[in-house]
Amino acid sequence: MRTYSQTETDLSFQWVDKYFKIIELILEISDDVEQDEKEDTLSCLPSSESEQTFHELRHWFFVHQNEFLPIWSEFWRDKISTQYFEDNAEGQEYFKNPFLMLYKPHNLCELAYRLGISESFDRWEPTEQGVDIIEDITVDFSLEVIQFIHYIGEFTEDNDNYRLAA
Repeated sequence: MRTYSQTETDLSFQWVDKYFKIIELILEISDDVEQDEKEDTLSCLPSSESEQTFHELRHWFFVHQNEFLPIWSEFWRDKISTQYFEDNAEGQEYFKNPFLMLYKPHNLCELAYRLGISESFDRWEPTEQGVDIIEDITVDFSLEVIQFIHYIGEFTEDNDNYRLAA
Protein backbone atom coordinates (compact mmCIF):
# COMPACT_ATOMS: atom_id res chain seq x y z
CA MET A 1 0.00 0.00 0.00
CA ARG A 2 1.36 3.40 -0.88
CA THR A 3 1.19 6.37 1.42
CA TYR A 4 -0.56 9.59 0.49
CA SER A 5 1.09 12.97 0.60
CA GLN A 6 -0.35 15.73 2.75
CA THR A 7 -1.58 17.41 -0.46
CA GLU A 8 -3.44 14.26 -1.54
CA THR A 9 -4.88 13.81 1.94
CA ASP A 10 -6.04 17.43 2.09
CA LEU A 11 -7.64 17.16 -1.34
CA SER A 12 -9.42 13.97 -0.28
CA PHE A 13 -10.79 15.61 2.85
CA GLN A 14 -11.94 18.64 0.83
CA TRP A 15 -13.59 16.35 -1.72
CA VAL A 16 -15.48 14.48 1.00
CA ASP A 17 -16.55 17.74 2.65
CA LYS A 18 -17.94 19.01 -0.65
CA TYR A 19 -19.59 15.65 -1.34
CA PHE A 20 -21.52 16.00 1.92
CA LYS A 21 -22.52 19.53 0.94
CA ILE A 22 -24.13 18.09 -2.21
CA ILE A 23 -25.81 15.47 -0.04
CA GLU A 24 -27.25 18.33 2.04
CA LEU A 25 -28.65 19.86 -1.15
CA ILE A 26 -30.18 16.52 -2.17
CA LEU A 27 -31.84 16.23 1.22
CA GLU A 28 -33.06 19.80 0.89
CA ILE A 29 -34.60 19.26 -2.53
CA SER A 30 -36.09 15.94 -1.48
CA ASP A 31 -37.66 17.67 1.51
CA ASP A 32 -39.03 20.29 -0.90
CA VAL A 33 -40.53 17.47 -2.98
CA GLU A 34 -42.17 15.96 0.11
CA GLN A 35 -43.57 19.37 1.11
CA ASP A 36 -44.98 19.83 -2.39
CA GLU A 37 -46.69 16.45 -2.21
CA LYS A 38 -48.35 17.47 1.04
CA GLU A 39 -49.41 20.84 -0.37
CA ASP A 40 -50.48 19.25 -3.67
CA THR A 41 -48.35 21.61 -5.76
CA LEU A 42 -45.58 20.38 -8.02
CA SER A 43 -43.92 23.54 -9.26
CA CYS A 44 -41.51 24.21 -6.39
CA LEU A 45 -38.01 25.06 -7.51
CA PRO A 46 -34.83 25.14 -5.42
CA SER A 47 -33.92 28.47 -3.90
CA SER A 48 -31.47 30.66 -5.76
CA GLU A 49 -29.02 30.20 -2.86
CA SER A 50 -29.21 26.41 -3.19
CA GLU A 51 -28.76 26.64 -6.95
CA GLN A 52 -25.74 28.94 -6.50
CA THR A 53 -24.21 26.56 -3.95
CA PHE A 54 -24.71 23.67 -6.37
CA HIS A 55 -22.99 25.57 -9.21
CA GLU A 56 -20.03 26.45 -6.99
CA LEU A 57 -19.67 22.83 -5.85
CA ARG A 58 -20.09 21.54 -9.39
CA HIS A 59 -17.32 23.84 -10.63
CA TRP A 60 -15.00 22.81 -7.78
CA PHE A 61 -15.51 19.10 -8.50
CA PHE A 62 -14.75 19.51 -12.20
CA VAL A 63 -11.61 21.52 -11.46
CA HIS A 64 -10.25 18.93 -9.01
CA GLN A 65 -11.45 15.60 -10.42
CA ASN A 66 -8.27 14.80 -12.36
CA GLU A 67 -6.21 15.09 -9.18
CA PHE A 68 -8.71 13.21 -7.03
CA LEU A 69 -9.77 10.26 -9.17
CA PRO A 70 -6.42 8.41 -9.03
CA ILE A 71 -6.62 8.55 -5.22
CA TRP A 72 -10.24 7.39 -5.20
CA SER A 73 -9.59 4.58 -7.69
CA GLU A 74 -7.06 2.93 -5.38
CA PHE A 75 -9.78 2.63 -2.77
CA TRP A 76 -12.74 1.96 -5.08
CA ARG A 77 -11.34 -0.53 -7.60
CA ASP A 78 -12.00 -3.58 -5.42
CA LYS A 79 -15.29 -2.36 -3.97
CA ILE A 80 -17.70 -3.20 -6.79
CA SER A 81 -17.45 -5.36 -9.86
CA THR A 82 -17.13 -3.59 -13.20
CA GLN A 83 -19.64 -6.04 -14.69
CA TYR A 84 -22.44 -3.87 -13.33
CA PHE A 85 -21.18 -1.02 -15.50
CA GLU A 86 -20.02 -2.81 -18.66
CA ASP A 87 -23.23 -2.46 -20.67
CA ASN A 88 -22.91 1.22 -21.49
CA ALA A 89 -20.27 3.90 -21.82
CA GLU A 90 -21.89 6.19 -19.25
CA GLY A 91 -21.82 3.29 -16.77
CA GLN A 92 -18.06 2.98 -17.21
CA GLU A 93 -17.71 6.70 -16.60
CA TYR A 94 -19.70 6.37 -13.37
CA PHE A 95 -17.73 3.33 -12.26
CA LYS A 96 -14.52 5.35 -12.48
CA ASN A 97 -16.16 8.33 -10.80
CA PRO A 98 -19.41 7.53 -8.96
CA PHE A 99 -19.48 11.12 -7.66
CA LEU A 100 -20.01 12.35 -11.22
CA MET A 101 -23.70 11.50 -11.03
CA LEU A 102 -23.97 14.24 -8.39
CA TYR A 103 -22.14 17.03 -10.19
CA LYS A 104 -22.54 16.29 -13.89
CA PRO A 105 -26.11 17.69 -14.05
CA HIS A 106 -26.29 21.38 -14.90
CA ASN A 107 -28.71 22.35 -12.11
CA LEU A 108 -30.62 20.95 -9.16
CA CYS A 109 -33.74 20.14 -11.20
CA GLU A 110 -31.65 18.05 -13.56
CA LEU A 111 -29.88 16.44 -10.60
CA ALA A 112 -33.23 15.42 -9.10
CA TYR A 113 -34.31 14.04 -12.46
CA ARG A 114 -31.08 12.11 -13.08
CA LEU A 115 -31.15 10.66 -9.58
CA GLY A 116 -34.71 9.50 -10.12
CA ILE A 117 -36.15 11.74 -7.43
CA SER A 118 -38.25 13.69 -9.94
CA GLU A 119 -39.87 12.60 -13.20
CA SER A 120 -39.22 15.94 -14.90
CA PHE A 121 -36.24 18.19 -15.68
CA ASP A 122 -38.07 21.42 -14.97
CA ARG A 123 -40.77 20.59 -12.43
CA TRP A 124 -40.77 18.70 -9.16
CA GLU A 125 -42.73 15.58 -9.99
CA PRO A 126 -41.69 13.12 -7.29
CA THR A 127 -41.20 9.48 -8.15
CA GLU A 128 -42.39 6.67 -5.93
CA GLN A 129 -38.89 5.23 -5.64
CA GLY A 130 -37.38 8.63 -4.75
CA VAL A 131 -37.08 7.86 -1.04
CA ASP A 132 -35.18 4.62 -1.73
CA ILE A 133 -32.85 6.38 -4.16
CA ILE A 134 -32.13 9.14 -1.65
CA GLU A 135 -31.40 6.52 1.01
CA ASP A 136 -29.03 4.66 -1.34
CA ILE A 137 -27.06 7.84 -1.93
CA THR A 138 -27.23 9.52 1.45
CA VAL A 139 -26.68 6.38 3.52
CA ASP A 140 -25.18 3.54 1.51
CA PHE A 141 -22.75 5.47 -0.70
CA SER A 142 -21.95 7.89 2.13
CA LEU A 143 -20.77 4.91 4.19
CA GLU A 144 -18.32 4.11 1.38
CA VAL A 145 -17.14 7.73 1.42
CA ILE A 146 -16.56 7.55 5.18
CA GLN A 147 -14.59 4.32 4.72
CA PHE A 148 -12.57 6.07 2.02
CA ILE A 149 -11.61 8.96 4.29
CA HIS A 150 -10.59 6.49 7.01
CA TYR A 151 -8.51 4.62 4.41
CA ILE A 152 -6.76 7.85 3.37
CA GLY A 153 -6.10 8.77 7.00
CA GLU A 154 -4.49 5.39 7.63
CA PHE A 155 -2.09 5.75 4.73
CA THR A 156 -1.16 9.41 4.85
CA GLU A 157 2.50 10.35 5.31
CA ASP A 158 1.63 12.08 8.58
CA ASN A 159 -0.99 9.63 9.85
CA ASP A 160 -0.24 10.34 13.53
CA ASN A 161 -2.11 13.66 13.23
CA TYR A 162 -5.18 11.94 11.78
CA ARG A 163 -5.16 9.13 14.33
CA LEU A 164 -5.02 11.63 17.17
CA ALA A 165 -7.92 13.57 15.69
CA ALA A 166 -10.09 10.44 15.33
